Amino acid sequence: MVRALTMDDQDLLAAWSRALHAALGEAASGPGVRVTDKIPPPPDGTLVRGPLLDEALRLMELPGNGRTVVLEGPVGAGKSTLAHELGRHLVTTRHARGPVLVADLHGTHPAAPPATPFTVLGHLLRVLGTPMADVPASTERRTVLLRRLLAGTGALLILDDAYDADQVRPLLPGPRAGHTVITTRRPLGGPGVGGRVRVPPCETADSLRILRGAAGAGRIDADPVAATLISEAVGHLPQALVIVGRHVAAHPDWPLADYHEHVVASLALRGGMGRAFAASEQRVSRDARRLLRLLTLLPAAYTDVRTAARLAGTSPQDAADRLTELVAAGLLEHLGPALYGLGRLVHSYARARLRLDEPVSRVQEALARLHRHSARSAEAVGR
Repeated sequence: MVRALTMDDQDLLAAWSRALHAALGEAASGPGVRVTDKIPPPPDGTLVRGPLLDEALRLMELPGNGRTVVLEGPVGAGKSTLAHELGRHLVTTRHARGPVLVADLHGTHPAAPPATPFTVLGHLLRVLGTPMADVPASTERRTVLLRRLLAGTGALLILDDAYDADQVRPLLPGPRAGHTVITTRRPLGGPGVGGRVRVPPCETADSLRILRGAAGAGRIDADPVAATLISEAVGHLPQALVIVGRHVAAHPDWPLADYHEHVVASLALRGGMGRAFAASEQRVSRDARRLLRLLTLLPAAYTDVRTAARLAGTSPQDAADRLTELVAAGLLEHLGPALYGLGRLVHSYARARLRLDEPVSRVQEALARLHRHSARSAEAVGR
């Protein structure tokens, strides 16, 4: 590089300048971004969720969706697994016959901010064979080059863990390039991103199939009642089921009935679900995190806005805003008008954090507010 800067060749000097600018920009804005040209193999216990796969394929081909589908769902629901399965299907059926690109966008990474489009585009271009010196020095020009390289190739692009629509839009190669699959914990607002598929937790039957795949059919079929209780304890989340199933497989001397709810929750949270919930929490405000912990004081796994407001000692509007934050982060489910649900495993995580993060005096104050609210509600019903 020093030699280049002392030469009279202006083209070479400009190329080195572009490369240096790109390298410095990416180092400052997106550490650790991963882009590969291979779809990861399916983990043990993977269940092909046929109806969701079919719906994603259908939406990709609808006019206006640009052969793009967004898989939205809570932590651990299996969005990435479904995206990879969808990608394998597209490659196998020759719908995707060109380059395969898989990028982690760090939308909820626990130790890094969301990757910038500038950085991700640089990695995509280099995986496609673009020399560093030829990578453009602006996001807009990188987008143009990516679309030109992929046009007409039948490419497959998987964008995992997206943060928002602004992060994703510059990365979309367009329908002439091929198919794009996006995963996200939070809804991607705005037009022009693609069709949307909600990825929920599994039904009981599918949960048991995942446990069979991870733990062995013999262990699960020998005690289906205990296996069902395990599934319920993790809220039927595929990622958590695989974690617990692997523990069952590695401990053949453990009776399945000994996997009580607190044991199952501890295994799942220590096995990676706790880190995932913590990463989602980092994307919401401090007041929203506090409200999530206080919600575990409720006798039921759901709340309305007024109850949440009394619990937190705030206004209904402020409580509604905090609940909306938690829904967007995939930590609460919007069940209906002003009604919100807390999943079993999120409840276990938040309850453990409550003991560590909230002083006993504040917890007692929240309980007192809740009891007063419940008493007034009961009086109103009795009139």
